[in-house]
Amino acid sequence: MYWTMVLQRYSSRWLGKIALFLIFLFIATAIYAPFLASSKPIAIAYDGSLYFPLFRYLFYHEFYTKYLDIFFNLLMFTLPITWIGCALAPRTWRWLLLLVGIGTQLALFLYLLFHPMHDPAFKERRNTPQQEKFSTWEQHLNSLSTYGKLNLVLRYQQEHAQYEKLKGIPGVQSTLWALNKENQKAEIARLEKIVSTASKGSNAQVHAQQALHYLLDKDNWLEKQASLIQWQIMPLIRPFHWEEDAGGSQELNKHVHFLELTRINRKDLGAALIFGTRISLVVGILAVTLSLLIGLPLGSAAGYYGGNFDIVVCRLIEIWEAMPTLFMLLTVVAIVQSKSIFLIIAIIGLFGWTSLSRYMRGEVFKQRNLSYVEACHAIGLPNRTIIFSHILPNAIPPILTLIPFDIMAAITSEAGLSFLGLGEEGSCSWGVLMDEGRSVFPYESYLLWPPAILLTILLVSIALVGDTFRDAIDPKHA
Repeated sequence: MYWTMVLQRYSSRWLGKIALFLIFLFIATAIYAPFLASSKPIAIAYDGSLYFPLFRYLFYHEFYTKYLDIFFNLLMFTLPITWIGCALAPRTWRWLLLLVGIGTQLALFLYLLFHPMHDPAFKERRNTPQQEKFSTWEQHLNSLSTYGKLNLVLRYQQEHAQYEKLKGIPGVQSTLWALNKENQKAEIARLEKIVSTASKGSNAQVHAQQALHYLLDKDNWLEKQASLIQWQIMPLIRPFHWEEDAGGSQELNKHVHFLELTRINRKDLGAALIFGTRISLVVGILAVTLSLLIGLPLGSAAGYYGGNFDIVVCRLIEIWEAMPTLFMLLTVVAIVQSKSIFLIIAIIGLFGWTSLSRYMRGEVFKQRNLSYVEACHAIGLPNRTIIFSHILPNAIPPILTLIPFDIMAAITSEAGLSFLGLGEEGSCSWGVLMDEGRSVFPYESYLLWPPAILLTILLVSIALVGDTFRDAIDPKHA
């Protein structure tokens, strides 16, 4: 009844509803990012058969090299199943089903980490790099599965489609298609020269002939196979994976649509922005969760017991708040020689619990003097039961109003650290993208604004949700 009343108050504020919708939109984008940006089609009809390359590569570690992406790709399936189960089940079973869903997600994720899939492009699992070296194109094809052949054809088709779309624009020679053709032409000329000048039957001539036939056969095969694609359903926004080379240059960026911009490392900016949503949400949620696990127990114990224990906890909070997060992160990075995103989350969480603990202490201190706590003492309930079963349920609602603002602060901290060059290397974090835009400012200032705008929208939405929820939970604003 209480939460129904809070929900009614919240829904009466249109600005809060818009902000909540935007947050759900960011969450949906993060979970279903592969359907928005990927080089793998969702479905494709090739040579008379139907294939689903995107689903085949969702859990392949060499395509999605970040564990975070594997986790979210798995969440694409476990989340809707768990949600439907909780919605259809009786109320008494919902918490159990929720725990089962969380356990299933974690168990499958750990299984995928320790039992990685083999490359779907090859018929057999590859153990050594030497298995990828072939003297003829026919031998290479024989080692590939249908998905491996399809990958080659798709890459050929996508690069050619990009070139045709941008034809006539200055800088089009920096696209993947143009670069590959130029390199291939130079390599063929070099091999033909070796074949014509080397001694007849020598090893140099034989190897050059084999390499020349390999290139020519590959090009002919790709042209023929591209015509066997009847139709395909590509991801909705970008046809590139955020970790793949998408071509492009500074000159080309000045003439293309903003969705077709490439980063300074030639990777697709649109795909990176979409997958960067995952990092921001995970940083906010995990850092605040860690802060809650530390701050709530300490604050509850300090507020309930008081005395010397309260004095010690308060002094600890004051000392901890005096430690600058930036310099602590610099120290930890220098010691461990790593810029992992999980290290950044741990640092933000370990130094962000003090405000929650201080607020929790005040709430528990207020609750412990109320009559229902005296009644608990009168019937002989242990302190542990009084704190966790009676005081916490009454002290938690005010604490919930702080969580959106703490999430916003954690996301801001990660973006700021990444902007300063302390983010995870090879990441698509919005802070990393802004750092790349800053490095080429003002010549390519258009690379700085997209991640900055998205980060601003997310932070403002979280702040509005927190502000609206605080008003909804406060009887004075009813």
